Amino acid sequence: MSYGEVMQYGMENMSWLRRHSRWGSRMVNLFLIITQMGFCCVYFVFLSDNVKQVVEAANATTFSCQVNHTNQTEVLVPSFDSRIYMLIVLPFFILLVFIPNLKYLAPLSLIANLVMTLSLILIYIYSIMNITYPIDLPKVGRFKDYPLFFGTAIFAFEGIGVVLPLENKMQRPQRFTEVLYLGMGIVTFLYISLGTIGYMCFGEHIGGSITLNLPNCWTYQAVKLLYCFGIFITFALQFYVPAEILIPPALARVGERWEKLVDLMLRTFLVIITYRLRSGGAYCCSCFESKCL
Repeated sequence: MSYGEVMQYGMENMSWLRRHSRWGSRMVNLFLIITQMGFCCVYFVFLSDNVKQVVEAANATTFSCQVNHTNQTEVLVPSFDSRIYMLIVLPFFILLVFIPNLKYLAPLSLIANLVMTLSLILIYIYSIMNITYPIDLPKVGRFKDYPLFFGTAIFAFEGIGVVLPLENKMQRPQRFTEVLYLGMGIVTFLYISLGTIGYMCFGEHIGGSITLNLPNCWTYQAVKLLYCFGIFITFALQFYVPAEILIPPALARVGERWEKLVDLMLRTFLVIITYRLRSGGAYCCSCFESKCL
């Protein structure tokens, strides 16, 4: 069952809500679409910011990886606006979402996880080795930043929308509980530990994303690009949810001859919407992404 079907089934078991069960299902699907499309916007932000920084620092990139406590990697050669970089990566996102089935996304997801694991190991090593002592940092954040924290925490675990689709596609769904607890445990540990270590290393000058604080040497420029590749692949997983809600009803209204063309056109249109939402000024996405990674 999908999330919408679960909602509809639950409401049908309550007599006073039974006649509104279909609307309950539609509301759940609507919120899922808004949520997942919003998350997809963030991917454009992360890729454009990191690729932009790599390009701008290319001429000054060296083999020396000294820590920079003052701020993010020094930008030496100004280049295009971030929105230009978003436009450059747009065709690649469109091609990626043409993969319709989670079964075919699994190998790509595995590669993305391996790449990001290697990147995280290098970031951990760099951050731990460059912590300055004594550590004199505020122990508690400002009250006005708490709303941002809760928004960040929600975004950090944004995979909730993919939980049921993943379970529905598993060969042995009865083992999904074990997979869920193990996966969420690892994710929670990574977020807390890397966030703490990164703050101890870079202090109040930490950039929006920890990758933006890495020095402009070839090793860590490669880390940024590897991480961008991993993030790029996982875009398809987040996009899968709204696509599964919106596309099948549309295909049911066209003949079999036109199904493939309509499917590809709708996928292209949805990706363009996420691009326009971000490039048009949805800067809140940047805040969420920046505090999570």
